[in-house]
Amino acid sequence: MQTPSRSQFVTITAWLSLALALLGVVTGVLQGVMLLATGQDRGLLDALTAGAGGLAMPAPLLWAFDHLGLLLLLSVLSSALWAAASWGLLQRREWGRFGFIVLLAAGALFAFAGAFAFDRLLAGLTAQAGLDPADIDPLLANMQAATRLVMYGGALLIALLHAAIAWKLCTPAVRAEFR
Repeated sequence: MQTPSRSQFVTITAWLSLALALLGVVTGVLQGVMLLATGQDRGLLDALTAGAGGLAMPAPLLWAFDHLGLLLLLSVLSSALWAAASWGLLQRREWGRFGFIVLLAAGALFAFAGAFAFDRLLAGLTAQAGLDPADIDPLLANMQAATRLVMYGGALLIALLHAAIAWKLCTPAVRAEFR
């Protein structure tokens, strides 16, 4: 029985993803060390809130500041999952291919969720201020519109790239490489 040839696409994709995932783990651990070493200063958050013209900090942003350690841990775990799936992909293991595809889909969904959450945050801040950005300066309204376009456009590009990679990983020729 002849062994299927190893495609450059899978090898390059796996190595790039493995390198980025390991970089994510290392930077996450370093950030965790910095967070533990410096502590979390609630005074800085209070000063930022007070310095914002009396506007209250949005609840999701307060939650994020209060749970930096948890968010950092989830980020490191996510990078570790990517590293494991990338290693499995590189080794041509079926679980690695399947896990990689699942993580690609999750990444696309999180890109849209992040864009939507940031859009809602901007809308909430605008509503809380009680001002229309166009009343302040038309350029500000145009900048907000451009920000939304870039956020959702970027999420769409990420989703399309992830879909293309997932599709390629599902083609018969690539699937034949995995055991």
